[in-house]
Amino acid sequence: MKTQRSINKNSSDLTDKHVQVMEDFEQLLESGIANQTMSDIASRLKVSLRTLYEIAPSKEDLIVSTMDRILTNIAIQALSSIKDIESPLAKLKKFTEIGNEAVGPRTQKFEADLWKIKGAKEMIDYHQDAYINHIKKLLNEAQQKNEIEQLDTQAIALILGGIAREYSDPKNMEKIEYSPEASSNMLTDLIIKGLAKGSNNE
Repeated sequence: MKTQRSINKNSSDLTDKHVQVMEDFEQLLESGIANQTMSDIASRLKVSLRTLYEIAPSKEDLIVSTMDRILTNIAIQALSSIKDIESPLAKLKKFTEIGNEAVGPRTQKFEADLWKIKGAKEMIDYHQDAYINHIKKLLNEAQQKNEIEQLDTQAIALILGGIAREYSDPKNMEKIEYSPEASSNMLTDLIIKGLAKGSNNE
């Protein structure tokens, strides 16, 4: 689910110290850094300015790189969590539950500022495309095992893969009763249950 991208520094170039700085920076984002410079951030993280520039050339790139790391870790967690599950449909349910965390508390705290940063949309689109492609793969496996009817798996994958992002849109967040993550899980679960063979007879 991961390929090399030009928008961020290649993760293989990051040292253990760089990774620790990014983890600390993720926590710093929660308190807000809107008016802070790279020098201010370095001071708060108690690292040299040079170390920050080794990770990213600007504050904006540092934010995008950190967000990319968060989403990559969520993808790794999602894939790891389903490797021992036999049923493709059960895999799909677990996979989407973890995928919906991408719009949970870990990312909502700086979602609004993220959309203003150059390169952020491309990074998020990359992760969403990978997410949708794996959903389609699981749907195809469910068809092969006769767990669901023959249908357009790409169409369903696009819906399942886009629910969380739609609910995380600021204009929609104000209209839903629960959090984007909870609402995404609710609708995803309804769709997956409806796909299962025999669901209409229950």
